[in-house]
Amino acid sequence: MIELGDKQRHEIVGDRIRALYGHSFPGKLKRERSIPPDVLYHGTSLETIKLIRAQGLLPMARQYVHLSTDEETARMVGSRKGSQVAILSVHARNAANEGVVFYRGNSQVWLADEIPARWIDFT
Repeated sequence: MIELGDKQRHEIVGDRIRALYGHSFPGKLKRERSIPPDVLYHGTSLETIKLIRAQGLLPMARQYVHLSTDEETARMVGSRKGSQVAILSVHARNAANEGVVFYRGNSQVWLADEIPARWIDFT
């Protein structure tokens, strides 16, 4: 499951298996700060764009904002939120240089506490 799973949601630590994202874990999982790639992507429904423009990307019911390394993955994630998907580009490296903290989730997923709207390209 860990080696062959396409989403890399688990890892082995010692003799235990644990989830990488902590969706059902009480409290916030500690992550190690990492320098992100230049651009990351976030897929969402068109209905949330106005709110994201006003507030930026927030984790909502999750522990972190989830970002993808490619548009295809972001589109797949966004399609779970509505039939009309918006793909947002996040200027992650610039945001990190200005103090936004990013964490590596796995090879395709990056996490952040929040992303201010000024680092998001809505086009």
